[in-house]
Amino acid sequence: MSLKDSQHGSNTHRDHRPHNLPLTDNFGKRSVKTFLDFRNTNTLESLDIKGFPVLCLVNLTCVSKVKVVSLLVGLTLMFLITASYILMWERKGLLLSAFPHPFTHVVVTTSTTADISLDKSLIDMKVLGEIINCNEQNTSRKVPDKKDVINTDPHFFSVIPDHFLPHIKSPCWYQELSSDIGTDPYKNNHFSLRSKSFKNVCDHMRARFHQHVCNIDGKLFRLRCLPYFYIIGQPKCGTTDLFHRLLMLPEVKFNTIKEPHWWTRKRFGYIRFKKGFQERFPIEDYLDLFDMAAINIQEGISGNSSTEQHVLQIITGEASASTMWDNQAWSYLNGYEEQIGPPFLAQDFIHAVQPGAKIIIMLRDPVER
Repeated sequence: MSLKDSQHGSNTHRDHRPHNLPLTDNFGKRSVKTFLDFRNTNTLESLDIKGFPVLCLVNLTCVSKVKVVSLLVGLTLMFLITASYILMWERKGLLLSAFPHPFTHVVVTTSTTADISLDKSLIDMKVLGEIINCNEQNTSRKVPDKKDVINTDPHFFSVIPDHFLPHIKSPCWYQELSSDIGTDPYKNNHFSLRSKSFKNVCDHMRARFHQHVCNIDGKLFRLRCLPYFYIIGQPKCGTTDLFHRLLMLPEVKFNTIKEPHWWTRKRFGYIRFKKGFQERFPIEDYLDLFDMAAINIQEGISGNSSTEQHVLQIITGEASASTMWDNQAWSYLNGYEEQIGPPFLAQDFIHAVQPGAKIIIMLRDPVER
């Protein structure tokens, strides 16, 4: 073999491989192929440096369009999440960050004018709270006269007496049976017509109703009771949880309806304000909710119970959270449209009939709620 053949022997051997890259010495003699086949290239020596950019372009064309779209979507989501965290951080730090325009003096209009100077860089939250309190007129609300409250609903106060039975813990009294009750005292109860659970309770009490009617001086009376306590508060503050926990106590006899909303809505004829006026729930229907407790107490008074003293300590209650804050029924009534606020609150009626009523208020941090 000649020296020339030995110098080009390796190239001759490589020419038997199809689609091979051109070498440096014969690069100008042959055109560069755009299609690359790497099935027989196992070493780095078989790759030409000049053909490497073409290799990168071919590999990029093999990338699926779906993967590219997925990458773009992922980057977009990452950007949105990062931006949301930045905005939340700026919002949380708003009250503690410096304002572009510094405060000078704040003039508060009260009985005595006071000039409060704030820090130019940071807001003192304690001072800010004092400003808000000063702007509010802290005039205590005057409790209306009981006679004025009674005149708003004479029938309501004619049913409930001024004094309750002294030897019973719950606010109870005897009410004379009227002739129109007949054999079914719960026939026209509006709560039983709208609540299946209370309807079942009424069916149970109806079967033994006349067994607990007492005869006093030739007249028939039934024991009536008001709630011993009221659970009120804001929504989502634990009133339902407390309601079910108190049900476990043997001394507490709840009605089956947790939130009758009688003091604030149903006695005015409103069940849901968006549905407008529907029908009034009389005081008698509200008192029927606590007949289960009244029946148990009457058994202790009559001596039919083996634990008489325990029965006399039975109490009942209700858990309408709206009793604390809902007084908007007055805005729907005739004659009160032009007033700024209701002349009488639900608490005024409870205080008028039960000055010693126990009120359990459930509150919670609004941020945690």
